[in-house]
Amino acid sequence: MLKLALTALGTAAACFAIAAANGLGAAPKVLNMQPGEIITLKSDNFHCQVLNATQVACGANSLPNSVQVYFAPHQVAVLKFDKMGKKASIVLQAKR
Repeated sequence: MLKLALTALGTAAACFAIAAANGLGAAPKVLNMQPGEIITLKSDNFHCQVLNATQVACGANSLPNSVQVYFAPHQVAVLKFDKMGKKASIVLQAKR
């Protein structure tokens, strides 16, 4: 019985230590970006860039064949770029 209690206590302590070390209970980090700054998630081939104080662009890291989304105060536009990355067609444009 003592061995079972010590095993359960040891397992609970190990699980708590692992959770504390990995920050599983922490709130997600919020980044406040300034105009001109870019956040890149290389593992997901995704980035966001602040164009000015009220406009943000997000999409794939490489422009050719990508879909980019532009957020403005009163409009959202989704663009699909061609294979060369030179021309874009509007997929969706909406007022917000």
